[in-house]
Formats: sequence, structure tokens, C-alpha cells
Amino acid sequence: MRVTIKDIAKKTGLSVSTVSLVLNHKKHRISEETCRRVMQAAEELHYRPNQMAVGLITKKTRTIGLIVPDVTNMFFAEIAKGAEAQCQKSGYSIILCNTNDNPEKDIDYINVLMDRGVDGILFTMAVNSTTNKASECIKIFNQFEKPAILVDRVLNVNNSDNGFPSVTVDNELGGYLATCHLLELGHRKIGCITGPMGAQSSQQRLFGYIRALQEFNCPFDQTLIKEGDYHTSSGQILFKEFFKQGVTAVFAFNDMIAYGVYCQAKKIGLHIPQDLSIVGFDDLPFSEILETPLTSMKQPAYEIGECAVKKMIEKINNPQLQTKNTVFKPELIVRKSTSQIIKK
Repeated sequence: MRVTIKDIAKKTGLSVSTVSLVLNHKKHRISEETCRRVMQAAEELHYRPNQMAVGLITKKTRTIGLIVPDVTNMFFAEIAKGAEAQCQKSGYSIILCNTNDNPEKDIDYINVLMDRGVDGILFTMAVNSTTNKASECIKIFNQFEKPAILVDRVLNVNNSDNGFPSVTVDNELGGYLATCHLLELGHRKIGCITGPMGAQSSQQRLFGYIRALQEFNCPFDQTLIKEGDYHTSSGQILFKEFFKQGVTAVFAFNDMIAYGVYCQAKKIGLHIPQDLSIVGFDDLPFSEILETPLTSMKQPAYEIGECAVKKMIEKINNPQLQTKNTVFKPELIVRKSTSQIIKK
């Protein structure tokens, strides 16, 4: 049976009200010795407060909801791990919801979490969400008056962040650094496989790619831009087109796409990096254990999850706090999948 305050009172010989005051940190008129007895008894009895009962009084459940678009994607799995670890450190629980990049599930899970009484929601929207769906999400958040923090992807409606704080990466800088690396190696025909172009992160990475080409006075070729879906299969399919176009390098907007390019290039009989240089984005754990380790833009996914939870707890404790956006800087991790272009 669950240990209650009455059990602690019986063990210590103290009143229920005294035990309650100590456990609820309202012990300004209680002696240190009495506090020590209560806390020792609570520990010996393995007492855990009933969060539902506490929630009825405080209007808080010490629970945070996390909505991610694809838990099988290691980037979002790392964000979830970081968020969970920080919640545990801070005495919070976390409820994880996976939408499989379905905008309808975004809305369903926001409502489910609100009904469960979470104190706030960390939210990464579906990559193919429409403006109408994003607006609906915003409406629900505002209706329930619970804090929301956007993670990795922002709800860009009418070119506004709608007042929701966010934890993201400087995607334009990432696209710029990745492309500059290939240009510095002498590549000029660089294929670019984006994520869904409705996603702001894809747009920003493409801006970085274009900015790098401009700085190197390299002509922009629209035919070298192909839209992927952040899955391995799109890298495999789209590289077949690039192969016909004679590209010497590919910048993929995530490591899953890059891995698809890698596999297809190997299947065709190309050698990496002698025949083809590849740069990914995310620096997922598998990147460094491939036969030819993958050069990639590192996103600090675990730290993003930690940071988002810290911001959320600050907001829960101080609803009037004007929480600032946090933008992490990506880092180019150079491995063996890129090299100086070999002129034939």
C-alpha cells in the first residue's frame, strides 16, 4: 500500500499537520530536530507524495509534455533523452508523444496533454504542417494558458513567432559552413538535397547554401536543388538524378538523407570521397562508424533537450517571465567522406 502522511505521523508520534508542514516545506516554526525526524521517517518508509493530490492544491502536476515528430530519428531521440534527464534532475516527470510527422496528431496530442494537466509543453511540429494547422496549435496553447516552448522547429505564421520562446540551431550558419567546406575543397557542382521546403529549418539551410555559393562566385544552379523528406529513401532516389548530372559533392540536410546518398553511391560503384564527397547535418552517432565516416554539421541535440526543460521550468515558476529564444551554433565535424576534388 502507498505510504501516507498518516503513516509518517504514526511512526514519529507527531501530528498529521506537523508532518504535512515539514513535507510541504512550511517549517518556519518547527524545530530542526522535528524536521529531521520527519524526513528520516519519510525516507525509511519510502514515502512519495501523491502528485495528483498535490496538483489539486498547487494547480501543478510537475509534469511536462514533449511532442516530437519522429522518435525513430536519432536526432529527436537525443532531444528526448536530454529533456528526460533534465526533468529527472529537477524533480519533474515527462510524457513523450510521437506524431510520426502527422499534423493532425500534433493537435490531438496537445489536447491530450492539456487534459492530463501537464504544466507545460515542449513542441516540435510536424515537418509538413500547414499554416492553418500551426494557427490551430497556437489557438489551443493560448486557450489553455499553459506555457509552450518550441523545439527545433518554429510555428511561423504570418512571419511571426507568435510570442512562443524557442530552442533551435542556427540553420543558415550550418548550411553556409557545410557548403563552404565543399567549396574550399574545390567542388563547384554541389548537389543539395533539402528537407521539406515548408519547414523553416530547410529554408534557412538553403539560404546558407546559396550565400556560400555567392561568396565563392559560384553560379547558382536550380537543377542542383532537390527536395527530400529527411528519410534515407529520399537520399537514395534523388542521388540517381544527381549521378546523371555529374555532381562531385552532395550536401544533405540531415544525416539520414546523407546515408541514403552514401548507400546509393556505393551501390553504383562510386568511391567515397574519391568520386563523391558527402556532407550531412545532425552528426548522428552512426556517422562516425560508417566504413567511410561521414562529415556532418553537429547539432547539440541532447543539450537542446536539456535547455528546453530548463526554460520550461523557469516559465512554470514565473509565468510573467519574458523567456528569450536560445539559438545553438552548429559545428562542422570533418571526417573522411569529403576530400579535395580530383580532376580527371
